[in-house]
Amino acid sequence: MTATKLFKRAAPLLEMIEAAIPEAASNEYRFVSDEWFVDWLKTSDFSAEQFNYIITSELVEKAHLASLTAIIRAKRWADAVCVMYERKNFPGWAAAVRGLLESAGDTVDGLLQVPHTLALHHRLISLCLAGKQSELVLAGELEAALDHFVHAKWRRGGDPGVKAKDSVAYVRTLASVIPNVEALYHKLCGVCHPSSASIDYFNVPTDGGFKVSLDQDGSAIAKLCEEHPDALQDILMMHCNPPLMVLKVLHVFKVHPTIKALRPFALENIKSGNEIQRLLKQN
Repeated sequence: MTATKLFKRAAPLLEMIEAAIPEAASNEYRFVSDEWFVDWLKTSDFSAEQFNYIITSELVEKAHLASLTAIIRAKRWADAVCVMYERKNFPGWAAAVRGLLESAGDTVDGLLQVPHTLALHHRLISLCLAGKQSELVLAGELEAALDHFVHAKWRRGGDPGVKAKDSVAYVRTLASVIPNVEALYHKLCGVCHPSSASIDYFNVPTDGGFKVSLDQDGSAIAKLCEEHPDALQDILMMHCNPPLMVLKVLHVFKVHPTIKALRPFALENIKSGNEIQRLLKQN
């Protein structure tokens, strides 16, 4: 199977995600508008309990939404990588791997710390969701990270909207886990852009010259895979583990549909997973 050949130990994640997406996507998201919230703060209806409920309910909704869209995006890009590999289309394959890599960096940047934070504060969040927390609770830093992941777009000039980082900045978040990931990224960009790297692989040396060959895509893909043997496996793991961990932790709050497909996803097999489990057991 192509996915197993390319993604190795990470390939089973794709089957799990494929089963989990329909279950998670049955959730309907509802958020109050900023205008309503600001006006409500000034009314006699305001209460600390309702304030905390709104803040935490929207927090867990954003965490669910961000994680669901992250695994959908991972699956789409991984599928594209496999299709282009089977078609022996080097530029298409490089573009798909580049998309998967950028997406993985974005996911890690936005979601890596979320499972631990939710687990650390799970008791307080549960009290807020039950309307039993009378002291005001703020979750600005975590909510800002989730907003950046869900809403960030390219902005120019003085537009005050949430601005996405440069793509290479997201890729660098993976550098401590994936060897030479930035070098790989620049190679992929060279193939995708109208540069010499996007056409040089066609050239085959001859006696005193060279000719253009139309069957070099497979060997070009193989060469890049040999130069970075575990990169695809590690990229997919880094892309999938944070959102899957978030979705697993969110089961504690019983707000969203239980995702039965995540039962085989064991937190203890992931770095920081044991600590998250320990925190969730604390009352």
